[in-house]
Amino acid sequence: MRRFLLWWAALALLLPGAARADSAVPPATFMPAVATLFVELVVNGQSGGPAVEMQQEGDRLLLAPDVLRRAGLSVPGAAPVDVAHHPALRVRYDASALRLSIDAPPSLLPVRRIAAEHDARVTPVVDTGALLNYDLYAQRIDRRTTVSLWSEQRVFGRFGTVSNTGVWARRGYVRLDTRYAWVDEGRALEATAGDLISRALPWTSAVRMGGVQLSRNFAIRPDLVTVPLPSFAGEAAVPSAVDLFINGYRQARSEVAPGRFVLDSVPVVNGAGEARVVTTDAVGRQMATVIPFYVAPELLRPGLTDFSVEAGALRHRYGAAGFDYGRAVASASLRHGVDRTLTLSAHVEGTRGLVAAGAGVAWAPGRWGALSGSVLASRTAGATGTQVTAGYGYVARNVTVGVEHVARSSGFGDIAGFDLGGYAGSRRSDRVTLSVPAPGNASLGAALIAARARDGARLRLASLSWSMPVGRGASLFAAVDHDLARRFSAQLRLVVPLGTRALASAGVARDASGGTRIQLGTAQAMPSDGGLGYAADLARAPDGSVLGQGSATWRGRAVQLDAGIAGNGRATSIWGGVAGSVTWLDGRAYAANSLPGAFAVVATDMADVPVYYENQQMGRTGRDGRMFVPAVTAWHPGSFAIDPVRLPADAIARATQARATLRGGTGAVIRLPVVYRRSVTARLVDAQDAPLPPGTPATLDGATEAVVGWDGVLLIEGLRGAVTVAATLADGRPCHATAQVPETPGVLPDVGTIVCR
Repeated sequence: MRRFLLWWAALALLLPGAARADSAVPPATFMPAVATLFVELVVNGQSGGPAVEMQQEGDRLLLAPDVLRRAGLSVPGAAPVDVAHHPALRVRYDASALRLSIDAPPSLLPVRRIAAEHDARVTPVVDTGALLNYDLYAQRIDRRTTVSLWSEQRVFGRFGTVSNTGVWARRGYVRLDTRYAWVDEGRALEATAGDLISRALPWTSAVRMGGVQLSRNFAIRPDLVTVPLPSFAGEAAVPSAVDLFINGYRQARSEVAPGRFVLDSVPVVNGAGEARVVTTDAVGRQMATVIPFYVAPELLRPGLTDFSVEAGALRHRYGAAGFDYGRAVASASLRHGVDRTLTLSAHVEGTRGLVAAGAGVAWAPGRWGALSGSVLASRTAGATGTQVTAGYGYVARNVTVGVEHVARSSGFGDIAGFDLGGYAGSRRSDRVTLSVPAPGNASLGAALIAARARDGARLRLASLSWSMPVGRGASLFAAVDHDLARRFSAQLRLVVPLGTRALASAGVARDASGGTRIQLGTAQAMPSDGGLGYAADLARAPDGSVLGQGSATWRGRAVQLDAGIAGNGRATSIWGGVAGSVTWLDGRAYAANSLPGAFAVVATDMADVPVYYENQQMGRTGRDGRMFVPAVTAWHPGSFAIDPVRLPADAIARATQARATLRGGTGAVIRLPVVYRRSVTARLVDAQDAPLPPGTPATLDGATEAVVGWDGVLLIEGLRGAVTVAATLADGRPCHATAQVPETPGVLPDVGTIVCR
């Protein structure tokens, strides 16, 4: 009887967990008042890690709030939480597996912010070097020949960049710009001393001056996102994959835990677009959310500041005189991102007898574009004036709208036109542009421009353009321009592709005087990696004369040649040019095409090694083991690589790839050294011609350690000439031998048997 009662009590204790393992709470029959259990906690299908402590009081399941918060649930307070009776939770307790499963709504789960991955900033590399760019041009018209030579001299290094440009012609040499530039990539700052152009806001004017400038330059930090990007929110009930599609193209993919999530800082297109957030759970169920957005390039990211400060002397007669400077001027501009929808700007400038200051705003309140406006006030010799601007812009995939209004009072002045005698300038201007899709995959554009100068002259121009694809690859273009006070002009043009690089065109145009011009032409683009390009045009003028023109361009690795001829039956013009550069870097001179940007030298110390830049083969190293790589994208991390598969069998590359960032206008040496293995084998035997036992240690030339292999084979690497070998015989006695290694051993040669005595 006693044994029966004990068996019945044990069965009663087991039945609640076994009979109702998937129920919300096991019944309390025959359970202690309080039971402490260690269970696996699973929240929305995701395990919380190690076992957690749970208190069971009858049908109550109590968990400490810290335990729930570590599992990702947002619960307040410090008192234990009865998850079994929580109104927002669904609980399943499996007593046999000691597993507590909780299904929580997204409102109780934390919001996870997922930022897009951007390339880590790579510190730019720069070596000391010099560069000469040149462009020689000659033209002959009616027995008169003119020759000009443009050139740029540039010296660069870690100290910065010093450059000078100028033009030599029959009248002599005219200096254009001489400056020193220094950049701080970490703070996106650029300092310039010498000839420069002031930085202008959309509602101010830029001027040439000689002086100093300190400005923000976001171009040197491509890893910085300067515009406010939209955030895309969603929620997942279980662990899921999230895909973000922008206008139908996937931009990002992430794995998210249950709960709400926000995709931040995902690069998207400028203007209006449509985002589609798709969540996919483990069994393939998908949920999609469509979110329209608008990205305004006129705005700055919240907290970001852009500025420019410059002071110097105004430049006069640029291109005609090399040292004609005027009065001293100074200006400063500032932009600051207040929040995602608002960017403020300010500007001040002045010179003797003039001061001007103003403020502007750019505002993008939603998905309907961006508004902008500014007020700039000036005081000149006792007279005051104002400039007021207002604008609106909207950009979408197929629709573009732009509106701009500028009004200046009679007393307004700025440093751009302050000392220009007889400069009238515009007193008021208005511009409206529109581009919309049309039937048949066509595009329709319209523009209206109205302006009035200070002397009373007026301009009103309306323009309408239309383009559409025709057939397989061809396109048709038509345009009409109408001066509302005078006449109109129109043109119609058909462009037909001929292969991948060539095209033919035909068109007819009516000018403002009522004459008709007919034109035929053909052209072939020059290949990006060099080669021949050409263009030829033939036209019949309104007076019946025939005009013709032909030109050709050939680009090689070291030079670009241009030539052309044009004539109208009465006069003929012939021209030609040659352009290129000479660079001094790493103790060597390199001839290349003109180099306005960055460039590099890949040094392998071995000839005929294939060199790649951004997975594109640039050529092979020369006899000196170097390859010049022109047209490197400045400020962006680029991949330089060599192909180790094509190396000789006895050569080894110490590095096959390097990722580097180069400063604009400078060069650097990318070292990917390749060395010969220079290995030979020898058979090491004792005086009785018995091979030394495998595993016997050996010393080569008293320094290099080696090990004897099977049949006494010994590998000798990186040594030449008479190599001494020290080893130990099988009986423990030391022995010595000498191996003669040739200077050019070839691929794993064998120098024969050597006796160790």
